[in-house]
Amino acid sequence: MLRNRIFAWHLELRTVHHRLEKALEEARKAIREGDRAAALKPELREFCYTFCSALGSHHRSEDAEFFPVLLEQMPELEPVITRLTREHEVLSRLLAELQRALDSSEPSPQELFRQINEIKGAMKAHFGFEEGSLKRALRVLDAPESDKRRMFGDV
Repeated sequence: MLRNRIFAWHLELRTVHHRLEKALEEARKAIREGDRAAALKPELREFCYTFCSALGSHHRSEDAEFFPVLLEQMPELEPVITRLTREHEVLSRLLAELQRALDSSEPSPQELFRQINEIKGAMKAHFGFEEGSLKRALRVLDAPESDKRRMFGDV
């Protein structure tokens, strides 16, 4: 029983990451399939803002809640957590740039697509490193499953 609860942390992290990747792919699809006017509809802006908010919330929760718990139980993870925190900062900058582009008077679909692709590349590399580096830690993490929303954000 305990092993199943512990293993759920790794599955939960992968599930959150999958949801975020799927949301970003929907934004890419909307831009790729639309012409200039359709690609810049208010719905796309709202979708991108929602995605940026969700990814930012996930990373803020990890930084404030999840990583401190991991470091308290496994201080040897400090170099990994430092790298992940730096990657969160890079992704935060990329998300802010996307939001600025969406707020500009005439963002081109090509520019938005480029920015989303840059976010996708950084996000995929980050998620892969995080899941791989924390796999063992997540299997031995001693925290109640009820903490998952607090530690991973409301995604």
